[in-house]
Amino acid sequence: MRIINFNLPKKYFEKDKNIKLGARLAKFDLKKGDIIRFYEIDEKGNPTGKSYDRKVKDVHKMKKATKFWSKKDLTKYGIYIFNLEIPKKKK
Repeated sequence: MRIINFNLPKKYFEKDKNIKLGARLAKFDLKKGDIIRFYEIDEKGNPTGKSYDRKVKDVHKMKKATKFWSKKDLTKYGIYIFNLEIPKKKK
């Protein structure tokens, strides 16, 4: 288990506390069981002193997204990574 530090701008820090899915460019090594420590930073990039930890439950690395999409389409549209839930039935 390792601790990996990420800085989050103030506008995302509280909002992102409850998300259960994240995505980052894979410029570092990440494994199941690692801890990601999120630090809040202000508009100038200075730490505010607030932080929280999240444990990596599972990790998937995609190296060749162009297997499914053309590079042109990826550049134009980007990629969605999302979590799904069963919608509540209307009464």
